[in-house]
Amino acid sequence: MHGLTLVNPYLNNDLSPPPARSYRHQKWLEQGYQPELQPISPDSELGVLIGQMGWAGSHAHANGYLWASAGNMGVILSEAVDEDCLLPRDQSPRYMLPPAITVKGLAGRHVLLTKSGSRLDMIALEHPSLTLTIVEVEDDGVHYRMRFGTPSTPAIRAVQMKPPKPTSEMFHYMLIFEQLEEHGFKVLVHLQPKFLNLISRSEHGKASRFYDFLKGYEPETPIVYEKCGGIGFVQERAPGIPELSYESLRLFRGEDRPSDQRHEMRYILYWVGHGTFSRGIDILDAYKHNEYFEAAARMAWEANHNRIHAQAYSKEIIDCILREFQLNQQPAQETPHDRENLYNYP
Repeated sequence: MHGLTLVNPYLNNDLSPPPARSYRHQKWLEQGYQPELQPISPDSELGVLIGQMGWAGSHAHANGYLWASAGNMGVILSEAVDEDCLLPRDQSPRYMLPPAITVKGLAGRHVLLTKSGSRLDMIALEHPSLTLTIVEVEDDGVHYRMRFGTPSTPAIRAVQMKPPKPTSEMFHYMLIFEQLEEHGFKVLVHLQPKFLNLISRSEHGKASRFYDFLKGYEPETPIVYEKCGGIGFVQERAPGIPELSYESLRLFRGEDRPSDQRHEMRYILYWVGHGTFSRGIDILDAYKHNEYFEAAARMAWEANHNRIHAQAYSKEIIDCILREFQLNQQPAQETPHDRENLYNYP
């Protein structure tokens, strides 16, 4: 199945565009396909990330991690995309970020984003120009151009069509990338997970209980996430507004914790009732944090739904897990030889 590979089938020449002047070809043109552009190499940074996006969207959908196929993804590219693969700058639709979002640090950079309304499960099956776009930020840090996945400006004007747009959460992506790229925030994956959303509506949905509830079901959770403050918990508000972007930035940095407890920046945030945002060095790395917590939430929810009455780890056991883990990270000569490793955590 193409949807379970790490290469987009059109970039790998496993599938070909529809014949010119066919109905499908016309629909592709309306969605942003540009037949005159050079194909993207599947082995380039851009091609690899497109393949990863397709795999993550298909995997999340196939395993039931999503409400339908909702969500989006974004990557700030380390390498500039070849101009032959992009619309000419003067023919690319030009848009403006909200006044509260200025990202001069991204001037001239290329950002790969899912388009508004795209289904995550279709990224692996369709030509990238139908589901994805590449935006380029102008020097003022406010204006940007869509240089991929869109009809040209003359074509839009000629037929007065409604052009595609980047995901509505792009402002969040742009702000986080500009502020935190040097700290490892090169990729963000946003999913709308079913079981996390269910738990957020239950008695465990309060910020003071949410992460504690989830970490009690899997011993790796406190080991991986405790130092960075668990999940950043963003209270419910309208998606896509600048205030939400700045609150997310604050929580990724851990500014809700005392300064002496900010050991490292968070990997994942949860927008109450809406979904998760996680960061990583590539799509697969960012996706695993969403998947991890949704899997833990599903395990807890289904166990209790089936009257298994799953009991979470107690605070004492979690503290013991963390203590054992930390002691076993010390050099061998500092660890007492006669000390019993009760839980055998490496």
